Amino acid sequence: MQITQPQNMRILVVGMGLIGGSLCKAIQQSTSHKVYGCDVQQQVLQDALADGTIKGIGSMTDGSYDMILLCLHQRIAISMIYEALPRIPKGTILVDTCGLKGRMVRDLTYRCSKVGVRYVGTHPMAGREKSGYYASIPDLFQNANLIVTPVDGTDEAALETIKTLAKQIGFGPIVTATPMWHDNMIAYTSQLAHVVSSAYVKDFCMDDALSFSGGSFQDMTRVATMDETMWAALFLDNRDNLLYHLDLLIENLTDYRDALKQRDEERLQYLIAEGRQIQEENVRKRGEIQEMAQAKQTEEGFA
Repeated sequence: MQITQPQNMRILVVGMGLIGGSLCKAIQQSTSHKVYGCDVQQQVLQDALADGTIKGIGSMTDGSYDMILLCLHQRIAISMIYEALPRIPKGTILVDTCGLKGRMVRDLTYRCSKVGVRYVGTHPMAGREKSGYYASIPDLFQNANLIVTPVDGTDEAALETIKTLAKQIGFGPIVTATPMWHDNMIAYTSQLAHVVSSAYVKDFCMDDALSFSGGSFQDMTRVATMDETMWAALFLDNRDNLLYHLDLLIENLTDYRDALKQRDEERLQYLIAEGRQIQEENVRKRGEIQEMAQAKQTEEGFA
């Protein structure tokens, strides 16, 4: 089935934080679409208007948008959708960028389809140490992965429109995953790393760490500056997945601790080699994927 992509869409971004603000700036810079903003902070909206990031201020229910992008915490996004859904016009593409998907995607796909709204769940894998609108940048999504989580009932044309927009604003690979698998992987690749970083800095050596640190220390501590309100909610909303991976990490760390206690150098060498081999295989696979993606881009360029 051939799908015609909409031109010059009117896009509303709800939530003008790091992700929302960066989406506005990227859309404004790289496309012909008109982007509008919605946020509880009026000063942010006024500043976004003044610097040309948005064309105007809107709301989910004023009925004049081809696409609505919700860049909010999952709990807030769900609540806002439930409240606004009866007044969102049929045919509108409704997209969330929440960090968790789970049952949310199937529930919203069903609810939205009943009233003719075309909902798609997504998760842009991009971020910075700083948060908020004033940290947003137009190139935040350059070569970043975009996770899409279609289910039975997802509108194919809406999904393709989102993929096209993603490519226009710089995203790299677009990865398709089930909502449940998405949440399991996020527990491992993101949430567990944040827990480890937060725990790692709770050592008395932190007082003098800058004098003795290199790249590995910076990598381990970078995300410890996370916002506690948002991340505590994310951890609890994905509790079972995160607990599984946290327990597995503790089990693996215990292996290293026991080998150290027992002065078992052979066991330590085995554990270190095991980790190195797993990471080397991961790097090899990543290189193959990147080569395939580059080859595909080259083919498309000559098409």
